[in-house]
Amino acid sequence: MRGNVSVVFTLIFLLSTWPLLAASQVKATPQVVSLPKGEASLIPSPNGKWALIFQCPNDCRERKLWVEETSSHARKLVKEYGRSLDISWASDSRLFFVNDNSGSTDARCYVYEAASLKETDVAKIVLAGDSDAEQFLNSGHSYLRAKRWLNSHELLVVLTGHNDGSPPGAFTLRYRVGLTGSVHKLSQHSEEEP
Repeated sequence: MRGNVSVVFTLIFLLSTWPLLAASQVKATPQVVSLPKGEASLIPSPNGKWALIFQCPNDCRERKLWVEETSSHARKLVKEYGRSLDISWASDSRLFFVNDNSGSTDARCYVYEAASLKETDVAKIVLAGDSDAEQFLNSGHSYLRAKRWLNSHELLVVLTGHNDGSPPGAFTLRYRVGLTGSVHKLSQHSEEEP
């Protein structure tokens, strides 16, 4: 009888805690943060080990992105930028992407390893996997941006833009891009979409 009571209590405990356990296993997709948002912005990694710090003092005449290891406060300069950025951490906190909106006619995406700051140019991965992308990347207005992380090593990437009066005209291509080199074109349209 005593064994049955403990089995019942164990079952009740498991059933009552199951939703909490299941919810703790779901990893939310880290959001994409558009910058600048004032003189300083802090974007912590999902696991809290790292933080990206974007500084934009003097009416944003200077724009610096730093990565900081939160336990030691050791900080390294990622890069100085000329315009706006979109940033997002991978769910495992090892990588982050930066969409560098460097001009009114150009945007490019780069992925960085937080620990080493090793840079990966997403345009080079796309070109290696889809040689037809070259004409779009070299257009007069060409914007290659990561939209979000699909998992800790793959991105949803959109290449959009247009040429003023010459081929290829307006375009939007969507890719699933793996940082190990896999590229899957998901769609291609003859109009420029945001």
